[in-house]
Amino acid sequence: MRKLWQKYLELLDGDLNTRVFDNFKNLLVCALLFAAGTNALHGDHQLFMGLLGSNLTGWGLITVSALLMLLNVSDGLRRLAKLPYHRVLQVALFLLYLVLAVRVVEIVWNFRAE
Repeated sequence: MRKLWQKYLELLDGDLNTRVFDNFKNLLVCALLFAAGTNALHGDHQLFMGLLGSNLTGWGLITVSALLMLLNVSDGLRRLAKLPYHRVLQVALFLLYLVLAVRVVEIVWNFRAE
C-alpha cells in the first residue's frame, strides 16, 4: 500500500492534477461544441448575417468537435500507455470519456429545450 501511495505522490508531483483537469476541460468543451452543432442542425435560421445556413454551421461544429475530441482522447491514451497496466486504464478512460461526453450533450440539450 505504501508503494502505491508513493507512486501517487510522484504522479502528483509530475502535474497529474493539471493534466487530468485539462483533459476533462477539453472533453467538456468538445461536448458543448457537439451539442451546439446538433442544436444548429435542428434550427432553421440563418447565421453569420445570412451567409451560412444552420445546417452547414451545425455540421461544421460537429466536425470540429469530433476532431478535437479525437485529439484529446488520443493524447490521454498515449500518456496512459507509459504507465503499468496501461491497457486496462486505456479502456476505462475511453469508456469514461464516452459516457461523460454523451451525458454532457444530453444535459445541454435539456437546458436548451427549457
